[in-house]
Amino acid sequence: MSLQNELKIIKNLPEFKDLREEMTLADEKKLRKIYVQKNDYIAIVGYKILKDFARFTSHEDLSNDKIDYAGKSRIYLTGLKRRGVYRRASEAILRQYNEQYNCATPDHQCMDCYNCFTYGGVIAVKNETQAIKSRLKAITAFSIQSDEEALIDEEEFHNIVHNDFRMEQAEQGQQKKASIYNLLLIKPGVVFPFIDIIFNPTKFDLSMYLEMLRRADAMGFGSRSSLLGTMETKIIAITDNMKVSHKDLLTKITINETGDVICEELTKQLSKDEIVDDNQLEKVRSLLPELIKKYSNKIYGSAISENSTAKS
Repeated sequence: MSLQNELKIIKNLPEFKDLREEMTLADEKKLRKIYVQKNDYIAIVGYKILKDFARFTSHEDLSNDKIDYAGKSRIYLTGLKRRGVYRRASEAILRQYNEQYNCATPDHQCMDCYNCFTYGGVIAVKNETQAIKSRLKAITAFSIQSDEEALIDEEEFHNIVHNDFRMEQAEQGQQKKASIYNLLLIKPGVVFPFIDIIFNPTKFDLSMYLEMLRRADAMGFGSRSSLLGTMETKIIAITDNMKVSHKDLLTKITINETGDVICEELTKQLSKDEIVDDNQLEKVRSLLPELIKKYSNKIYGSAISENSTAKS
């Protein structure tokens, strides 16, 4: 699986690690490798561009998430919400290659497959409690534009009466009341620089991550993602020596008058061995079908039947 013009950082990654394997501890007890923390990581640095309208909200009044940061009030997309979309996209990819894959977020986690070992999981059942920490850390992303620049000029007024179903409210069987609210959306073209970190990384992790981004961007982010929040991702660099901060992303990535994203100032503090281009990334992403076939049993674990095989 030799890749021409492969970055040194990518070239040095192991192809795959079986985190289901057990190791023997000093007291001779067995412990899976997933529970053993190591110091190696890769950080993926890039930006996302909104391709349609979106709403990123954590509030009861459905207002967009805003914060004063790095000199202006900005819209933000939490890392937790971004990682949730990532997980669902990754789950769908694994099911694409094996329809018998039965691990499902959030209530049917197997705690034995690649997705659980990457995004973590918890089983809170007496005498059966398990917890796996996520190996993928998605850091909260802040908009380059101010909230004033990012939001549409006028709120949309909505008055929806749900006549197609009934629900219990004051009295059993009472019809659901009308929903009246104002909707203030984020404009297409708003840019969100981001940093994603993968701990204990492999080539398979990176290949899966790149394919996952394609699906996640199409699925959309934020409230009403079935209708809104489609994005496009551009990766600038992959590094194993994290020296880029959020402040760097917001001050050294700019947008010109025609809407083009300019990253020259940011790339000056990165080495040539960290900056990636689309061709290099596509070569890594294209490894995915072969790697899933090669390591199928270790990827799916007990979330598929023993005789099941991955699609080519």
